[in-house]
Amino acid sequence: MSRENVELAYRYGEALNAREVPDGLLAPDFVMVNAETAVTDKAYAGAPGVIEWTHDIFEAFDAAARFEIERVVADSDEFVVTVNRIAGVGVRSRAPLLFRWAAVFWVRDGKLARVVGYLRRGEALKAVGLEE
Repeated sequence: MSRENVELAYRYGEALNAREVPDGLLAPDFVMVNAETAVTDKAYAGAPGVIEWTHDIFEAFDAAARFEIERVVADSDEFVVTVNRIAGVGVRSRAPLLFRWAAVFWVRDGKLARVVGYLRRGEALKAVGLEE
């Protein structure tokens, strides 16, 4: 099942870049929580929340910026831990911008139930009971 969960995380990234959420990707009670000192630090609920988060984060970047999963750090039947990034050019400054963070994608019944961002990979691993 963990391979399917990794594929769910990548589908989520594709949804962020497309600015739309496909049916069947999210659990009905899905919540995404940003890292506490991120550009935005609130929780976002459901597909509308994913779209709102995408707008909130991507508004600093030019249109060519994309979300990427750089690496899958750990996975199981219940979660996927990743290191992610958004790289691009600042829409106003035209300077290079790079946001990098770790995340845990929790999966329930073949759908994403919760995604939480962490400033450090070790924090994400600790959240799922693993150590670096």
